[in-house]
Amino acid sequence: MSNLRSLALAAVLSLGTSALAHADGTVTGSWKLSVGVDDAPCTLNLVAGPTATAGEATPSSDCGDGLAAIAHWKASGRGIQLYSANDELVAWLNPKADAYVGNRLSDGRKIALNR
Repeated sequence: MSNLRSLALAAVLSLGTSALAHADGTVTGSWKLSVGVDDAPCTLNLVAGPTATAGEATPSSDCGDGLAAIAHWKASGRGIQLYSANDELVAWLNPKADAYVGNRLSDGRKIALNR
C-alpha cells in the first residue's frame, strides 16, 4: 500500500511540474490575440516573471475592444488566465492544439491566442 501511495504522489508531482514547464516553455513570447471570429488580431506579448508561471502581458497599440486592459498573465494548470492592471480576471484560456481559447468574462465573447 505504501508503494501505491508513493507512486500516486510521484505521478501528481510529475504532472504538476510538467504543467509548469508547459506554461513557461510555450506561453511566453508573442501571440496573436483576437476576440470573436471576424475581428482582426492584435499582438500580445507575454513575459515570464520571477516565478515563471506568471508575468507581464503587453498588448500592442492596435488592441481594441477592451483588450488593451490586459496587464499580466498567470498559468493555471494547463491554461492561462489574463488579468487587468486592477487584478480583475479578463479571460481564462485553455490549450487547444497550438493555441489557447476561452471566453472573455465581461461579455462571454470568444478569445483566442494563436502564434
